[in-house]
Amino acid sequence: MSNYGWRPHIESALRLRLADLFKYRAVRAGCTTWGSWQWTRDGKPYASMGYRATLGATDGELQLRYRCGDEARDVECPVRLSSVPLNYGGRRWYMHCPLTGRRALILYKWNGIDRFCAREAVRPRPTYTSQRIGGCDRIIEQRWAIRRRLGDTYSDLFGEPIKPKGMRRRTFERYRARDNALAERENVYLLRLLGRGMRL
Repeated sequence: MSNYGWRPHIESALRLRLADLFKYRAVRAGCTTWGSWQWTRDGKPYASMGYRATLGATDGELQLRYRCGDEARDVECPVRLSSVPLNYGGRRWYMHCPLTGRRALILYKWNGIDRFCAREAVRPRPTYTSQRIGGCDRIIEQRWAIRRRLGDTYSDLFGEPIKPKGMRRRTFERYRARDNALAERENVYLLRLLGRGMRL
């Protein structure tokens, strides 16, 4: 797929999970089903599409219909479905990416790309927001995450985390050692930044 000149966030895409389609009986093996599918945010719908699924015993097709772009163009996106037998009985179903043909359990729809596709089909590769945090910011986030796991709402990053009541001393020492190691790495980053500032 061509380079769109932007790096999409995974969180910004509509996610179509095959497990959800089976869970809510939008698709069923050996049946033809149709209807509409909605995405919700904070309990309110913010996107929807129509679908028609025809599944045989081992393969099938999912036809998606939705509006796309500022011009509200109607898009039809066929998605091939296939399955493989499992050792303990039953079958595992897969969608095939409309752009690459590769099997996937989740397809994504980003603004700027008409069809649902696997994340591997997009270049540059989509990333999670947390992957874009680098250097010192990532270390700081990891230190706050340790405090959240401990239920520590009192300490700051200038001191050590506070041991919660009821936690084993050995478990807490592991968290504290991890926090100390991260604090040392944070200091290294800060010293590098100070060094650069002094050279400028």
